[in-house]
Amino acid sequence: MPVSDEDTPLSIIHDITDRNAEAQTGESERSLRAILFASPIGICRVRSRVFEWVNDAMCRMTGYSIGDFYGKNSRFLFERDEEYIRTGDVLYGQGWVETTFRKKDGTTIDILAQAAPVDEASHIVTVTDITHRARAEREQAKIDKLESLGVLAGGIAHDFNNILTMILGNISLGKMYMAMDPAKAQEKLALAEQAITRAKDLTQQLLTFSRGGAPITKVSSIADHLEKTTRFTLTGTGVTCRFDIDPNLLPVAIDEGQMNQAIGHIVINAHQAMPEGGALLISARNVTIETPTPNLTAGSYVKISFTDRGIGIPEEHLDLIFDPYFTTKQKGSGLGLAICYSIIKNHHGHITAESILGVGSTFHIFLPVVEGKYAERRKQEDMLTAAGGCVLVMDDEEAILEIVGDILEYHGFTADFARDGEEALSLYQEKGYDAVILDLTVPGGMGGKEAMKELLKIDPAVRAIVSSGYSNDPIMSDFRQYGFKSVIAKPYDIEELGKVLRTVMSGN
Repeated sequence: MPVSDEDTPLSIIHDITDRNAEAQTGESERSLRAILFASPIGICRVRSRVFEWVNDAMCRMTGYSIGDFYGKNSRFLFERDEEYIRTGDVLYGQGWVETTFRKKDGTTIDILAQAAPVDEASHIVTVTDITHRARAEREQAKIDKLESLGVLAGGIAHDFNNILTMILGNISLGKMYMAMDPAKAQEKLALAEQAITRAKDLTQQLLTFSRGGAPITKVSSIADHLEKTTRFTLTGTGVTCRFDIDPNLLPVAIDEGQMNQAIGHIVINAHQAMPEGGALLISARNVTIETPTPNLTAGSYVKISFTDRGIGIPEEHLDLIFDPYFTTKQKGSGLGLAICYSIIKNHHGHITAESILGVGSTFHIFLPVVEGKYAERRKQEDMLTAAGGCVLVMDDEEAILEIVGDILEYHGFTADFARDGEEALSLYQEKGYDAVILDLTVPGGMGGKEAMKELLKIDPAVRAIVSSGYSNDPIMSDFRQYGFKSVIAKPYDIEELGKVLRTVMSGN
């Protein structure tokens, strides 16, 4: 039976692929927006450090609105240009950085930023608020510093009490022997003087790590310091010492107190490595570094080596021994070798260590050589004699003025005294002086630095010597830049002050 057109079934097919894709895309977009909204982490897209969009968490974290971010350079989130530049360099270089953002209300938060590139100019950056973690770390660091300070203070107090006992005991004995045995009295006073010198060196342990602790250097041979300090340190121990020092050792520029300190700590370390006694070999040679290293420039150096036959240092500890407070000793403070490292570094040198367990250790010190006619200069210094003259001394301590006056009289000088900078200026204008000694710090008054500025206006050729117990002040290590002719750190003895004055008076 024929089929008519009316009886033919019709089927209609619609291609809904695009509709499904659109639905899926819409669902993905809604999911992405929900993720971005719900995320506790700030998320943003930046192009050349300009914000293209940010999520709500970024706004909640910083207090700014989306409109505040859109089209803005990220500079407004940073307190300083330097930190803005550093953050960008590190973030887009290594992919993450920790820094600080300034919120809209002016407060700050610590953040961790991580970046992933979209194209050559754009990045997706996530920002995590780590303020609580960072503050907890800073508080823990404070606690650690206080504990470290306690270790340091305890060690210094112990050593100072021992030194004070020696000073007080020897002075008391000296007074007792004064009438009955003058020679014995003089011997006891000499021992008290030695103990005071040890106390002076001990204070440098505190100053070595302090701000601006540059050494006050003078050119000398290291040989005398090696032998004298080592023998003194090893007195009463079971350790013997052998020296192998080049007789033609070149001169170096050193702060004698600091360098004696460094030598002493290395020798003590060797003694502790040989508790049952043993031998320590100290050698010194002139060497040339031809190829610069990360720690030493090319040039001439004096290389000093300390070799013990002790228990040795484990390989895993060799990289840590110069860190402050690192120690494997039960009663150690971990400061000795750290102080050595700091002192040698401040002298533009370097210290290294090598060791074999059960065999021993060797410490090498490199100190740059000072070129020049050292021997001729030493001869000139030895020929200096007191020429007499009138010296103006400025210090706020009456006892110090009295002592300095006696020392000057011993050396053939006369002296006038001022208690602060204003009085010193008035006296200098009135009388003029052959030399001036200025204390750097006068509480509540004009100190040496300010007084020197005014003295140079009165007399550009003034022969001024700066003096202070704060030998870490940059003026003490760079005194010529401030117009001073020389420097002397407190405490000082009769010969030291006399030598400085003779040098200044002779014009050297």
